[in-house]
Amino acid sequence: MRTASTLVLPLLLLGAPLSGWAQATQPMTVSQKNPAGREEFNVLTTDTQTKQGAYRHYGGRKGNVLLAEGFYAAGQKDSLWTEYFDLSSQPKAKGRYHSGQKVDEWEYYTPEGTLATRYDHTTNQLLFRSPSKWPNKLVIRPLSKDVVITEPPIALAGNDALARSVGMSVRYPVMALRNRVGGEVCVAFTIDSNGNTSNHRVVRGIGYGCDEEALRAVQSLNAEWIPASANGQPVASECEMPVVFAVR
Repeated sequence: MRTASTLVLPLLLLGAPLSGWAQATQPMTVSQKNPAGREEFNVLTTDTQTKQGAYRHYGGRKGNVLLAEGFYAAGQKDSLWTEYFDLSSQPKAKGRYHSGQKVDEWEYYTPEGTLATRYDHTTNQLLFRSPSKWPNKLVIRPLSKDVVITEPPIALAGNDALARSVGMSVRYPVMALRNRVGGEVCVAFTIDSNGNTSNHRVVRGIGYGCDEEALRAVQSLNAEWIPASANGQPVASECEMPVVFAVR
């Protein structure tokens, strides 16, 4: 279990806007259920709906693993933020926010702690991407027939992390196990020109509850996407992701 270091908060506050020091705050803790967790933060005494200052989010199976830490200024994410994997206790992503938006270079990591992607959110430039062990599993198509995709959409966490997340989320349906049904379910979804996903659906299934479970697992992915591009311009695309059920 990871516990927050007493050194993190002072270092974090060094990057805080000076205007935050002039405003009185009070601490708050918000507990969560399903999944278990809690948020610890400060709010303005004059407006208890506005977060101001250091922020920590805990989760995991028992709700006591640090998942994210950062800073709020006037109710918006600001300064340095770090997100963590709930199982490996490794940094998942780290970088800076300004007025609620990611800015400058962000680094995204694998659960093993190696760098997966480095992306500049100010210039919208991909600076580094590690080779994927799962490069050809995603099928990408343009949403419009008149568009030719020159660069596919990219998951900032990396394709391998997507595959791992889906694999850990999927639960083999009892009906499929009883009937020893296995195979591949293909889930499709849209990635728009801003990197937002929608319209999740099963385009090839095997039944016995596997289709519904695959759809649930892919829909629950909390992935951040760089949209596909056509000659340097962001465009919408369709992505097909396979989910394999194997009886052992």
